[in-house]
Parts: sequence; C-alpha cells; structure tokens
Amino acid sequence: MVDRWIIFVFALFLVFSCAKVTEEKRAQLAIESYTEGMRAFANRDYKKATEKLKESLKYLENLTPSQIKEIKMVLGESYYLSKNYINAIVYLEDFLFNYPEARESEKVYYLLIDSYMKVAPDAYRDQSYTYIAIEKAKDFLNKYPESAYREKVLELIEKAEKKLADHEYLIGRFYEDYGFYYSASLRYRDLLINYPEQISQAEVLYRYIKSLLLVENQAERRKKAYKSWIDEAKKSLKEAKTEEERKAIEKRIAFFEEQIRRWDSLAKDSKEEGIKLMQRYKEIYGENTYYRELERLTKR
Repeated sequence: MVDRWIIFVFALFLVFSCAKVTEEKRAQLAIESYTEGMRAFANRDYKKATEKLKESLKYLENLTPSQIKEIKMVLGESYYLSKNYINAIVYLEDFLFNYPEARESEKVYYLLIDSYMKVAPDAYRDQSYTYIAIEKAKDFLNKYPESAYREKVLELIEKAEKKLADHEYLIGRFYEDYGFYYSASLRYRDLLINYPEQISQAEVLYRYIKSLLLVENQAERRKKAYKSWIDEAKKSLKEAKTEEERKAIEKRIAFFEEQIRRWDSLAKDSKEEGIKLMQRYKEIYGENTYYRELERLTKR
C-alpha cells in the first residue's frame, strides 16, 4: 500500500514538473519568435517576419500588451511591403479595430487604403474594393485633416475615381455596341454628372446624345418582340378552358401592351432630349466630327 502511494506521489510530481516546463517553454518560444520576427522585419525579410510573428501570437499569454500591439502592426506592414495586399488588409483592419486611437493608426489607415486600391481589379471588372478605398480615404481625410499622408490620399481618391469612371464608360460602350441604347444613355449621363473631370466630355456627351437618338431603334426591336408575344397570347386566349386561365392571359396581354406604350414614350422623349442637346453640343464644341455624325443620325 505504501509503495502504491509513493508511485502516485511521484507521478503527480512528474505531471506538474512537465506542466511547469511546458509553460516555461511557451514563454521562451513567445519571446524568441517575437525577437526573430522583429529582427527579420528590420532586415526587410518580410516572409520570415510574418512567419515568426504569427508564431509568437500562438503564445499570446506570454506577451505584453505593447508587444501584441507591435506585432499586429508589423504583420500588416510586412504583408503590405511584400505586396500581399489581401493579408495586409486583414491585419491592418484588425489593428485599427483594436487600436483606433493609437499613434500608429494614421499610418496604418493610409496603408489600408492603399492596399484596397492595390487589390481592386482593372476597370473591366467589379469595383467593390475601389468603392471601399474611396469611402475609407474620405473618412481618413475627415479624421486626419492635417496628415502628412493627405496628398497621397487625395491622389488615391483621384486614381480611384478615374477607375470608376473607366468602369462606367466600358459598361456604357458595351450597352451601346450591343444595341441597348437606353441603358447606354443612362451610363453616359451618370458619367457626365458624377465624373466630369475623369472623362473626355466631348466624347461622352456625343455618345450620350447618340444613344438617346438611337433609343427608337431599340424600342422598335422591343415592340416587335412584345407584339409577337401578344399574338401568341391571343391564340392561347381562344383556347382558354377556364375563366381563371382567361383572366391570366388577358393580364399578360395588358402588360405587353403597357410595355409597348412605355417604349414609345421612351423613344419619343429620348429623341427630343437628344436633338435638344445637339444644339448645346454645337455651341460648346462646334461642328466637329462627333457633331457631324449626330447630324447624320438625325437625317437617317
């Protein structure tokens, strides 16, 4: 019985000894990884810096609050400097969330805005990141009006707005090239209103007027389609077996007829607006190549 008690006590001693060693080892690893990571960052070895600093965060309880703060910032900056902008965004956002009033937040915020701009795709694709970059840039200027980064942020906003303008222009050209003139006119109108400094106003105004004049072509195609659907619906109406079925078909016919009237109205209003804008175009830009093309459209 005594032997068993001695074995039990010895086992407990081993368990607690191992636990103590493990905690000491974790503290050692935390400091070693932190030190190596910061040294690697200073030496511009950003890959090693991110590896070691992320390793140190596994032993979070053994780091001081100031060390944790420094690690989070350096991780974001390391990813930024190594052009890994997606990960940079993750860590920079994390830093700003946890330390919004920190002295370093101004620099971190600038790096975050630039990272969003860097991950934003070309003008042919979705511009969600560009919109985020502009929103954050404007918030930055409100928060840090006297910032040393002010001019750089203003340049980023200008660059972002140019990309958005190019995006809208490409969509407008797509609609125009494929005969969706009404949608094209809306895009060109928005460009003239929202991005006057980022576009060639002479060209975009020409394309806006051209699209307005050609809405009637699109309207004719749409009306032709609706009329064919009305003819089909009327045939179905003759074969309707119940009152409910007959009413459903009549509603469909009424909807198609309303769409025909809508396109008639769109074509008429668009053409009137286009002709009115032609005079303004002539006054501003003269009878240039674009204007002569518009004149040919009206005669045709």
